[in-house]
Amino acid sequence: MSDVANSSLTQQVYKVHNGEGLIAQVARVIFVLTPRSICTAGFSERGDLLMISHNDYKKSLSPWILDFFEHEFINETLLSSPHKVVAAFIATDKSMLIPEVLFKEQEASNWLKQLYFVERNEIMSTYQVKDDKAQYVYSWPAAIKSLIFRYFTKARILPFASYQFYKPFKSESSLQCSITGDEVYATLYKNRALHWHQVFTYQNAEDIAYHIKNVCNQYNINADELTIQCTTSNRSLSGTVTELSQYFNDLKDGSGNVPSNDRSWTGTIYLLQQLYACAL
Repeated sequence: MSDVANSSLTQQVYKVHNGEGLIAQVARVIFVLTPRSICTAGFSERGDLLMISHNDYKKSLSPWILDFFEHEFINETLLSSPHKVVAAFIATDKSMLIPEVLFKEQEASNWLKQLYFVERNEIMSTYQVKDDKAQYVYSWPAAIKSLIFRYFTKARILPFASYQFYKPFKSESSLQCSITGDEVYATLYKNRALHWHQVFTYQNAEDIAYHIKNVCNQYNINADELTIQCTTSNRSLSGTVTELSQYFNDLKDGSGNVPSNDRSWTGTIYLLQQLYACAL
């Protein structure tokens, strides 16, 4: 943990209120692991989001430092009651969607290795996308999986992108876009059918806009008519969403029903609400 501690950790905390007993009201917990960061959220018995804690470290260090994540598992207040943790979501760029009729586990593993450099210390996991009759295949560090199982034996492990494989929009073309510190996770539906999913890196909002507009051209979609639901893995990325909104007419950063005057949390709150729905 020394290398991470010396790299100036950054922490962000959101609370629905500052009254006493907030932690005691938390009945269920989920957390999201992305390279170099963890975001934890606590919910009430009826599913209201009560608290968020996000912590990360510098990009100059390795993406999956085990000591950092174990330190968070031990010291994060929201994780102090392991039986309340219902799900862990894993963000990884080494992923692909395979139609159900073509899916064979061994072949899927080989396909993934042809697309990405899958290290020996990584494992392959699958997630069934029922509505679209497909399998989402992804690779991630085996040591992280072991760590999760050591501390949270009852938690489901799900891919971060799982919340995007639903069809909440009535518009002809819709895109779900989640911005993390390193990458963008995006999924396109046209006529309520899954057409495209990709994880890509970015430097600024212009990079993201360029990528999305290229996809629109590829699938003959008018970018001005595309509905985009954009979320963020932490509040510091809200400015990127604001900049991105300049390129698209119909971009939303959440449900709008956020119990806070601080709009910088909107995209993160909406993301965690969607992930929580997947965890149930």
